[in-house]
Amino acid sequence: MEPKAKQIKIEKIRLLYMQSIAPSILNGVSAILLTIALWYEVNRDHLLIWASLTLAFAVGRVSLLLAFKFRKPVNDAVLKWEKPYTITLFMVFIIWGLGLPLIAGTETVNSIPILMVTIFAIGIACSASSWYNGLRYVQIGAISICLLPMITLLLTHANFELFWVGIAASFLFVTCITRCLVLAKSLDNKLELAYDLAKAKQDAELIANTDSLTGLNNRRSFFDKASALLAYCRSESLPISVIMFDVDFFKKINDIHGHAAGDMTLQHVANLLQRHLRGSDISCRFGGEEFAILLPNTVDEEAAFTAEKMRHVIEKTPVIIQGNKEILITASFGVSDIGDSMDDMLNNADEAMYRAKGSGRNNVKVYASRTNHKNNKIASNKSASVRTSLLNEV
Repeated sequence: MEPKAKQIKIEKIRLLYMQSIAPSILNGVSAILLTIALWYEVNRDHLLIWASLTLAFAVGRVSLLLAFKFRKPVNDAVLKWEKPYTITLFMVFIIWGLGLPLIAGTETVNSIPILMVTIFAIGIACSASSWYNGLRYVQIGAISICLLPMITLLLTHANFELFWVGIAASFLFVTCITRCLVLAKSLDNKLELAYDLAKAKQDAELIANTDSLTGLNNRRSFFDKASALLAYCRSESLPISVIMFDVDFFKKINDIHGHAAGDMTLQHVANLLQRHLRGSDISCRFGGEEFAILLPNTVDEEAAFTAEKMRHVIEKTPVIIQGNKEILITASFGVSDIGDSMDDMLNNADEAMYRAKGSGRNNVKVYASRTNHKNNKIASNKSASVRTSLLNEV
């Protein structure tokens, strides 16, 4: 099933569960009222059996609907709830549609029970056309099960007046089915429109927050996420570090191999970042050939291990350009976990990166504070073995 169709079906199932509690309760109330109305008109033993079954399934359906509400399934998990919903609903309508004609049909002389049952059957069918329009087959099936047995009884009854009631009920049945088709189509259109609008908004936000060349966060998106993450880490007394790096001699790559090769180099580096960083790390193309990485719950020593790992991966993984030609590249890294704001941390990491470039490139430098701030910094909850293993994940 394609994503759009699946999402629309998920929304329909969720809608059915959310709006079916009231009709399920009313179904039980209607059974009690009809039992009272028919108490002196039909066989009481048969009527009690029917009423007991109806109330039992009403309670079962309410329990099912409440279970869905409290468990709050999401995404594909919602689809698993379609089958129990459909089975319990059809069982309720089978009890109404087949049970009552059998009870009322035994009265061949008195037409009052049949008329009472007909009125209730029509009411239940009309409510089905309104309440269960999320899934078309459920809606049409429920109406058919409820009305067709009753219509058959009316059209075949010896009482001539009841025959014409059956004709009227037949027209009502056709009207309900037609209304179902119209409502189902209208709901499909609304859900498709809502899906398209949500998808368009998501795509627009992705375009606004993503670097079009590398697929990483752009600078604007990085600052939005980084500021929120920095505030969270500070509030929870967790460390946070920043890595800044850029590709060494990137201009030479453009000059020698062309700008297309330069673009492929940036895409290559972005791909390596996506493959080797943690899911909690935030990376971005900061500008030109420069990249930034934000690492929550990480002090500068641990960030230096990560930077060294990435430096090694970049150095050992050549860029493949057209004609299967390999370009060897390196990068210079700066690391910092010091700063009162994100701008401060980035500036400190940038300063360390330029020290790395000044000391021969293709190495990692950690920002050294000129104050005793480093002596009071927060420690992360990583073990030494975890830090060392970063170097081995190449």
